[in-house]
Amino acid sequence: MRKFLFIVILMGIWNPQPSAQVVSDRVSPPVALPMGEGLYRVGSAEPLGKGGIYLRYASEAYQISVRKVGEGTSLTGHMGLTYGLGNSADIGITVPVMFDVAGGLAKYGSGDITTTLKFGFPNQYPSPYYFGFDLSVLHPYGYKGRTALNVRPYSREGREIASRVMLDINRDAIGFRVNVGYLFSAVTRDPGVMYGGAVEVGRGQVFTMTGEYWSEPSSIGGQTKRAILGARMNLWRLKLEAGVEKGLSDDLPDVTAMAGIRLQPKLGGDRKRANASIVRVPKDVETTIRVAVINLAGFEHERAGEFVAQEIKSKLGRYAHIRLVDVGTDARFLDPDAAMRLAQDANVDVVITGRVLRHEMARGSKPNLPLVVGLPQTRAHMAADIRVIDRRDSGKVLSFSLEGLGQRSRGVRMFPTSGDDRTSYLSVLDKQRVWTEAIVHMLGDLFEGMQDNFDWFPG
Repeated sequence: MRKFLFIVILMGIWNPQPSAQVVSDRVSPPVALPMGEGLYRVGSAEPLGKGGIYLRYASEAYQISVRKVGEGTSLTGHMGLTYGLGNSADIGITVPVMFDVAGGLAKYGSGDITTTLKFGFPNQYPSPYYFGFDLSVLHPYGYKGRTALNVRPYSREGREIASRVMLDINRDAIGFRVNVGYLFSAVTRDPGVMYGGAVEVGRGQVFTMTGEYWSEPSSIGGQTKRAILGARMNLWRLKLEAGVEKGLSDDLPDVTAMAGIRLQPKLGGDRKRANASIVRVPKDVETTIRVAVINLAGFEHERAGEFVAQEIKSKLGRYAHIRLVDVGTDARFLDPDAAMRLAQDANVDVVITGRVLRHEMARGSKPNLPLVVGLPQTRAHMAADIRVIDRRDSGKVLSFSLEGLGQRSRGVRMFPTSGDDRTSYLSVLDKQRVWTEAIVHMLGDLFEGMQDNFDWFPG
């Protein structure tokens, strides 16, 4: 950890390859560094969620050579805050802090402030795809005092407006980002197209690698082009990152060092990113249906039957005409006669019960090169026999034999042992998510069958 922190600090203040010339027009880009979900230049369509807060500081440093003065360093620190206005909307602000020093002369101050409003969809989480767009406005409020060292302007002296369309594609531990935008209004450059792409390897792991390409209109004509290679260490709500940017056009330094820190505090806002849905009662359903859901028998020490019953209750609880009746927490596999007696005693119309037949979590089947590279994948298998007994319909019994599968990958793991347990890479919360995915998958056929056979269940 200490070694990583040392590298981050070192890269933030020093660059071993000086630029051959003065970079006279290098100021903050029209689209600021992503202050929410996203990498260095390429933004992410995924929103923070309602109440989500994201703090970020990222610095860029490159060496300069000033004629008759000597060599020195230019540093830009980007400080920003993003807040989730809703499940689909984020608002953010970025303030650059700029510093130039060479030959004993220095200039420091602030750059132009950028505000960004972003909309991202879908707002169901997690999702393999996200689509979004943002609108960024650069306000000319940068430092405008006298300069002892004239290397670059600290303000564009005018407002700039840009917008982007963003697409995220997530595949297990690998994520792809694509941005296409347009600079509508500019002062030191002509309006034009902006575009870029990025790949992130190791999503959801402690250590991730990123690669980016970005192009935007240049102040000297044509396009400003750059490529970035970076790394990030994810420590719960704290993220440390470092990267190297290669300038691919004449208006950029050959190499720029980048380093930063991100923080996602939980300050009162609920980051539960979920969609609220309204469920309408079918017109042919006029009376309240009383339903009892009993914890399934089997694998009681794993609470398997309890989790299945809770998922069924969660589904039924969405409907105003269905009233869930508590009949206790004992896991019992009831035959139809016993279910009928329970329904009469508890004054319920429908009883749902069953038995869990399979409850396994095992390794995945992805290729693995022992002692070198591992691709850990955890799979959860569920199987159950579930019965739905309707007392009003002459004890009508609907029986289902169901199976479900949930899985989660952890990306590339270097130097694994030949016999390690891949399920140990998951936290308790991650394992529960895998089980929940398997249960939801399994119950899909149950709800479809209930919709086809019971007029009180709208599906």
